Amino acid sequence: MDENREDIEENNSEKIESNLEDNKSNEIENTEKLNDGSEDKKEQDIEGPSGEQDSLFSEKKDDSPQDNKDIEAMQNKQLKWAVFLMVGIILIIVVVPFINTNFINKFDYHGLTFQKTQLGQIEFYSTKFPVVTGTGQVTGEYAVNLRNDPRELADIPLEVDDDKIVFNVIKENFKDVYAPTYITINPFMEACDDSGIALLTLSGFIRDSGPKVHSAVTDKAYAKDNNLTQKWCYGLNTVFVITDGEETKISQIQPYCYKLEFKDCEILEVSEKAVLNFLEQYADRFQVQ
Repeated sequence: MDENREDIEENNSEKIESNLEDNKSNEIENTEKLNDGSEDKKEQDIEGPSGEQDSLFSEKKDDSPQDNKDIEAMQNKQLKWAVFLMVGIILIIVVVPFINTNFINKFDYHGLTFQKTQLGQIEFYSTKFPVVTGTGQVTGEYAVNLRNDPRELADIPLEVDDDKIVFNVIKENFKDVYAPTYITINPFMEACDDSGIALLTLSGFIRDSGPKVHSAVTDKAYAKDNNLTQKWCYGLNTVFVITDGEETKISQIQPYCYKLEFKDCEILEVSEKAVLNFLEQYADRFQVQ
């Protein structure tokens, strides 16, 4: 009995060990199969179907030159736009001032060429004309700078003989000379900011034209109280009476005596209107272009 039991136990032990070894062998084999399958799957995931990987790489190599061409075309397009913008900026910098100077801000008026310029906040309308002697010789140029557009000054009425303001000429030592010229102001006229500029503009131009210029006032009592000269429209003098009034205009009181009347402090406008009339006569006489 004991021997049979031992034989049975020994046989069972051998069967158990055999089953364990078979199970272990099966586990190892299954593990290897799983690993092989996983590796194959990874390769398929990476490579795809047979030949696909090579095809993808070959396509990438084939697309690379085309991509470079696209990039180069884009860069060329950007370069063209940059050059176009630079040329446009240069044209704006060069052409616009040229157009403004020679076309927009330049114009002819009664035989004189005016150029509109700006100094700070002040606009000037400038013109030049030759200074000519009695023998016709040109000795230089004279520049006039007006604050107002001469085309707008044309709207100021000019009520004088032949539309010309003229200076009296007298004999002195058997020679023709200009009679003394007086700029006489109404001491009680409206005080304006541009009064000083207006009087300097008018007197300066007349003086440069030849006549000797003197200042005076219209009221005798005021002249006496302030030790000033009083002048009115009499004698051989040329007289410009400056006063305020109901209208901005130039009128003739009598020969060689003119009233420059202004309203709303347009004293500079009426003064430059007189200067412009002198310029127009000069242009007509010497055919200034």
